[in-house]
Amino acid sequence: MYKSCHLIQHGLCFFNDNLAACCFSPVDQIDGQLPPLIYEKYWGEIIPVDELFKRMDKYADVFKNGGCPRECKNCYKIEEKDWDNKRYIDQITITHFSMCNADCIYCTNNHELWERTSNTYSIVPVLKYFQEQGIIKKGCELHIGGGEFTIYRECDELLELFAINNYARVFVPTNAIKYSHNLFRAMDEANTYIIVSLDSGSRNTYKKIKRVDAFDRVMDNLKKYAATEKSREAIRLKYIIVPTYNDNIGEFKKFLKIAKKLGVRNLIIDIDARYSRINNYKIDDYFVNLAKRMNDIAIKQNFTTEFYSFFFQNTNNKEFKKDNFITRFIKSIKFKYFDKELKELYIHHRYGAKRFKY
Repeated sequence: MYKSCHLIQHGLCFFNDNLAACCFSPVDQIDGQLPPLIYEKYWGEIIPVDELFKRMDKYADVFKNGGCPRECKNCYKIEEKDWDNKRYIDQITITHFSMCNADCIYCTNNHELWERTSNTYSIVPVLKYFQEQGIIKKGCELHIGGGEFTIYRECDELLELFAINNYARVFVPTNAIKYSHNLFRAMDEANTYIIVSLDSGSRNTYKKIKRVDAFDRVMDNLKKYAATEKSREAIRLKYIIVPTYNDNIGEFKKFLKIAKKLGVRNLIIDIDARYSRINNYKIDDYFVNLAKRMNDIAIKQNFTTEFYSFFFQNTNNKEFKKDNFITRFIKSIKFKYFDKELKELYIHHRYGAKRFKY
């Protein structure tokens, strides 16, 4: 029995120019250190299995010997247990592309990054090779990150490889601007789940936050994705609280009306990560109380809610637990910098910039 992390033991995360065990790292937040890297430079090369696990063992062995890799220090995912030490992969994150057909005001990506990763490496041959070598465990989890998956060139191949044939549980964030029939098939026939950050209940608010005029198209596509009972259960509608844009109960109630009309019962409440970032992850009481009120309203209308990010976490849909792994994670990270542009974005918040610590 020793302390380690499931992702250090059995995880892979594909970035646009490197390969890591995961995409979590408190150290990353402090000084630019990346998560535990398996390959510092990686562009889709086929990796011999023995070489892959040899590099992964570099971090696992530190844990086995009672230590902790610098990249993992204070990470909330570390736990003490009897690790099986077997060589397999059962959680894969793909975040090596950033192209998107929206321009969400809270997104950390930008058009320069979208263009830079538009010709990113092909990942399907790599994952097929790992499957053929028998190291990707059937029933694994595949998490999609990066940009908009439905416009990624290997979208259909990945769905066929992992989702439609029930090889994995697949989790896909999508803005639903483009409809994918294969994604719907995966939702309806297999274990694939989508997260749609609608963040609004009206076209006007949607356009301000997403910076594209696609509200009506998204509504039409959500109706298609919610066409069956199974596919409706596979949808998570997300409401990211964006200060000065949608931080009010009136907009949230409109959001609930849309969810109810679609027959979608699973909701996520979140807060704009940039607001949290420039405030050193100290959430203003106004937003904490607003999230609680939103949660209570949703529960009374028989919705199921989650607090999805590092900033809010509920335990029983009735109250926030003060000491949980999310809270411990927040306490473990401290930013040494702030983004001037983000500071200026919120300086005219209706409660006054003086309430925020820059």
